[in-house]
Amino acid sequence: MAINIFLIHIHEEMAEAIPKHLLEKLSKLYNKTNGNSFTHEEAQEILGITKSYAGRVLPELVKAGWIKSKREKSDGRRKIYYFNDLCEIINEIGKC
Repeated sequence: MAINIFLIHIHEEMAEAIPKHLLEKLSKLYNKTNGNSFTHEEAQEILGITKSYAGRVLPELVKAGWIKSKREKSDGRRKIYYFNDLCEIINEIGKC
């Protein structure tokens, strides 16, 4: 919980760059996965959203720099999503 409050307040410009509804989804994903990796399907289930909507939400979180994605080695069509390291995020904020 404390990490989520920190993420929302760490930098005004970054918070403005990502809408509140996306921050809420990021927070829920982080809490439910304990900060571990997740798949598109897991994100759908955790967030209770459709495949199509997850296909819009996840790229926005990647674009904002909160998560990153990599292709799964065994099936190059699938992506695994990871939370960016908090230190990396703080370093990026310093560049603002």
